[in-house]
Amino acid sequence: MPATDSDIAAASRDVVTATWSSATIAARYPSARDGSLDPAAGYFDSLTDAQAMANARGALIGTERRRFAVVVEEALAIDPTNGVPQARVIDIEQALNATMLAARVEVDLDQDRTSLEVFG
Repeated sequence: MPATDSDIAAASRDVVTATWSSATIAARYPSARDGSLDPAAGYFDSLTDAQAMANARGALIGTERRRFAVVVEEALAIDPTNGVPQARVIDIEQALNATMLAARVEVDLDQDRTSLEVFG
């Protein structure tokens, strides 16, 4: 397939890199990027847009989240049209009392129980 004018214009633009970093996250998780210093690829028309995206991505990565496996001793009927399922998880040993999002739901009708993987 031959290159189009828009392909050539995009390829001839100057390259800029927008960055986001957190010394706290880097110190806590030193191998989070597996030692790779390669930036995440993204293509924007302006440095302002690229920086806004880098900041938004950093906010997601930089937020501390916890993940738990929870077993409910009944078969839950979850209706996804009501939005993302949430669960209130209270665990004194883990110092947790929070509403968390259900990332995975497995309903076992034979055992009459539901397994949830929650994070938040």
